[in-house]
Amino acid sequence: MAVMVDATITEEIMETTALTQVVPDSGLPDSGTTPRGNDRRQAIIEAAAAQLRESGPSGVSHRSVAKRAGCSLSATTYYFKGLDDLLHHAGLHNISLWAARAERVADQVESLSGPLRIEQRVSHLLRATLPAQGPYMGHYLQLIAAGTSAPVEQAYREGRQRLNAAVSRVLEHLGSPVEPEMVIAVVDGAAVTALSEGRDVRATAAQYLTILISAANGLPVPQVVETRST
Repeated sequence: MAVMVDATITEEIMETTALTQVVPDSGLPDSGTTPRGNDRRQAIIEAAAAQLRESGPSGVSHRSVAKRAGCSLSATTYYFKGLDDLLHHAGLHNISLWAARAERVADQVESLSGPLRIEQRVSHLLRATLPAQGPYMGHYLQLIAAGTSAPVEQAYREGRQRLNAAVSRVLEHLGSPVEPEMVIAVVDGAAVTALSEGRDVRATAAQYLTILISAANGLPVPQVVETRST
């Protein structure tokens, strides 16, 4: 019985047959893949990354990604060794998005001159470490769920250095003697606290971050005032 193969995949195979293959496990597209193939592969990664952000690792399947990317099911299996490989690339894409956000903030902060008030410093750090808008529940649920998936966990761990480096640039220019890991931990911890207690996520993170930065710079430490979410 003949096996039916997606036409676009068949064409891609024909186009790359005579070309050199990439070294296994490099994580990079085949050196012989056509620009159209690269675009298709990237669209699949972005679809998987969005699915991962919304539903966590358990919500990512070849079928759900194919539907989201608007491609055939065979395309999602042709470009990746398996679901774990796809999850790993989706995780790398997500962490790169978060790192790029922090890098944009770092670029903006480094263009500033003169001292900044404590609330301005906190605002810049929040923009570098917290999504601009919610819903935050899904964001933190998928971060926690990442620990249940080895390929996603590995991807987030691999990309963490780039994120830390960008936040470190922000801190250095702001003159705040705090480690980037501490800032991220305080923001994430405050966000989870706010979510569990029905408080405003950004306002709660801003308050705890203000305490951290104030203490590190020898400034008076403010009291925490609960802000309910709307």
